[in-house]
Amino acid sequence: MSHQIQPELFIPLFLAAWLAIGGLLAHMSGWRSLAQRFSHVSLADGERFRFASGSLGSSAWFPVRYANCLFVTVASSGLALSIFLPFRFLCPPLFIPWSQVASVEEQQKFLRTGTAVRFRGSSIQLTLFGAVGRRVLASYRASLVQHAR
Repeated sequence: MSHQIQPELFIPLFLAAWLAIGGLLAHMSGWRSLAQRFSHVSLADGERFRFASGSLGSSAWFPVRYANCLFVTVASSGLALSIFLPFRFLCPPLFIPWSQVASVEEQQKFLRTGTAVRFRGSSIQLTLFGAVGRRVLASYRASLVQHAR
């Protein structure tokens, strides 16, 4: 006896699985935890990076990787993050002020050089790769200099 999914059930089951996996990843990455602290009040003015790659999580070994689906705005006041719409379930846009960033530093991650962003009062780490990571590092350093004045 062969068990096949009825064609009329495929789309609802696919959508349910998509949302379940998206919700699990939002929880595992720590995005939901960050969203409780850093709501996105308005669009930040700054340099925008579309379809950037990065990873997020409190585990150094198994962070959730976001390959070419992050939208990042690097502003003088902080960092705005959002995810490409099909992957955004339970991941609202975030705005993290530089004052809530504990450190930003370059590090080797999975055979790539990335920029690791650590948040005050959290074990969650955001790692950004490529030009966006270099820009975040430069902007964070500039905010430290400005704050020191």
